[in-house]
Amino acid sequence: MTRGAALIFVLTAAFLTTPVAVSGATGAAVAEVAGTGAVRAEGSAGTARVGATPGESVMTPVTTKVTRRQDTQVQVSAITPQAPREPAAQVKISGVVANSGATTLTGLSIRLRFSRQPFATRTEMQSFADGGQILDQSRKTVLVDQLVASGQFPWEFVVTPAELGMYRFGVYPVTIELVDAAGQQLAAQRTFLPYAPKNQQVSRTKIAWALPIVDQPHRGDDSTFVDDGLRETVADDGRLGKILKIAETPSKGVSWFVDPAVLDDAQAMAKGYSLRTGTAADAATERKPGDQTTSRWLQRLRTALEKAPVSATPYADPDVAAITHHGLDTATGIALKQGAAVATELLGKDVGTATNWPVGGVIDRDALDVLAVGDVRTVLLTATALPPSTPLTYTPDAAATVDTVQKPVNVLLADPVLSQLIATTGTSGAGVTALTTQRFLAETAMISAERPAESRTVVAAPPRRWNPDPAFVTTLLKTAASAPWLKPVTLSSVKPSKTAVPRGDLVYTDKDQQAELSKAYLGVVRKLSNRAELTATVTKDHRRVFDTALLRVTSAAWRGRTGNANPLIKQIDSSVTTRTNAISVSSSEQRTVAGQNGVVPISIRNDLQNEEVTVGVRITSGDRKLLTIGEYESPVTISPGKTRPLDIPMVAHGGGQTTVKVQLTTASGVRYGLPVEVIVNTTGYGAIALVIVGAALAVMLAAVVLRILRRRSRRTAKGRGAGQRGPRAVPEPAQHREGPS
Repeated sequence: MTRGAALIFVLTAAFLTTPVAVSGATGAAVAEVAGTGAVRAEGSAGTARVGATPGESVMTPVTTKVTRRQDTQVQVSAITPQAPREPAAQVKISGVVANSGATTLTGLSIRLRFSRQPFATRTEMQSFADGGQILDQSRKTVLVDQLVASGQFPWEFVVTPAELGMYRFGVYPVTIELVDAAGQQLAAQRTFLPYAPKNQQVSRTKIAWALPIVDQPHRGDDSTFVDDGLRETVADDGRLGKILKIAETPSKGVSWFVDPAVLDDAQAMAKGYSLRTGTAADAATERKPGDQTTSRWLQRLRTALEKAPVSATPYADPDVAAITHHGLDTATGIALKQGAAVATELLGKDVGTATNWPVGGVIDRDALDVLAVGDVRTVLLTATALPPSTPLTYTPDAAATVDTVQKPVNVLLADPVLSQLIATTGTSGAGVTALTTQRFLAETAMISAERPAESRTVVAAPPRRWNPDPAFVTTLLKTAASAPWLKPVTLSSVKPSKTAVPRGDLVYTDKDQQAELSKAYLGVVRKLSNRAELTATVTKDHRRVFDTALLRVTSAAWRGRTGNANPLIKQIDSSVTTRTNAISVSSSEQRTVAGQNGVVPISIRNDLQNEEVTVGVRITSGDRKLLTIGEYESPVTISPGKTRPLDIPMVAHGGGQTTVKVQLTTASGVRYGLPVEVIVNTTGYGAIALVIVGAALAVMLAAVVLRILRRRSRRTAKGRGAGQRGPRAVPEPAQHREGPS
């Protein structure tokens, strides 16, 4: 009966046992790298690994099928010291086990498991963190009387390196597990313990940190913001506000990458700004006063970076690969020059763009050539972007060289694991930050242990838009600087060695190319850029007022979310249209040419402030058989705020109506703005008038000739009559008959 009850108890415990992912992990990526949870339940005696010493037990781990939600968790809160240096130094490992279920658990134990053998490679460390097989032993146990529902039980182990069998420099595995009365694992937490005895000399690994201050653009044109997000981002609890706190605590080996567009936006907002609100149909612009939060952030950042190594990204951090692949090559050069100028002005110190950090830490040959032409001498990539030509069993030096069309470019390679660890937010509690710091120390110690007689360099660079925990990062930087196997150095001091590891070609995958800003999106940007270019072409000083605005819409921040850039594009498009229309043609809608030759007046107005412009004028007739255009002045120069009148000669070939199109152009003949159409009426009176005048002259001439002929005829007749006339006859007196006398 007793045996049956015991058997039922064991089977029941086995049935309820499940593997656990320990709480406190900020996500799958952090858990994978930091080793914050076990993905398999482990047997009490551990598992074997290559290189096990004689006498050590070799067992296969016991695994169980997941049958229910895991309610128990093991959390490691602290390991002190994080890297012991003496065999007898006391190491305290403490934490809690938590029960999130509704049932009180009894008969539990917490066990400390470890190994006398250090890891041989970083690959073994990753396998251990992922829950893979490894040899360890159980030496310490803490009994848990009961673990109440929704409660915690604190635990602590105090050991020495000598007790754990540590005897040489290296990284050792440590596992804290919670088991039930049957010895089945309910939850486990894996971590690492570096051991660096003082009597063993190890070459220090140089470590450089590259930390970004990058954000998405918030302005369309230079004077108008499309959102108010920057103010929230630079607040003390905002992402850039947290980064500022890290910058205000000077740390050795830290180099900063600053996007000048962030500084530019901050300055514009601090001075007072215009905010565009509403949709395209009902958009409105609201004037806002200067923002004090943004002003203070900019001033504090300027002070914090005063003595720190700083490099500027190209202005607005453009997607260099995408704009290179889609025909916007000149944008990169403009962004590099503008970035250096703006960063130097706003930080009050000389800041250059000679060191570039491509988005994603990857780049192809074409984009690298464009950067090299822009005088970039060093690029920061992820280590997988330029792998060794042959696989290595150790971590190679972080510096290499790649040839370009311009000149060789230095390549600095950021370690992916170290970079991911520093990006841990630590928002899930002290357990995550403690384990992440421990993992970081273990990784760097393992790098030094791989080749203890050889000094190498590693680089840690978190993601571009990291959202750090200032306390965690500051502590990590300080802890790493004090590690006996590390030496912090600036990024600019890292140079390729003469014995550098041979590297293969740059790796730029289809997935990398698919992540770029799309061809369709950049096609819209290119058309907008062409229109903006014309506004600079017609001015006397070729003033390019839209360069920074266009760089904002090519920012890598819009990767995967180009819809968020639409408000910027619409705002810039509106501003380009307004500036284009500032140079305009004015004329009445209808004109009349009352004759064969006439003049139609037009005027060209320049409403640009303090900018003289020169434009060509192209006038075409809609019906050349009816109306032709004579010679006129083109190009013409118009002073700021002035109007230039032009008289356009025209020749009419009959009566009727036609349209004359007036198109402004650049000096090279490219159309500028929309054409203006003028309706011209031709009366045809010129030809009719000639006929009438000619007929009248003919009639008058005929009348004159006839009159002259008549006069001559009369004179001739009179002359002939005078030659035949005799003495004038005297008329006889009249006889009157009267009656008889």
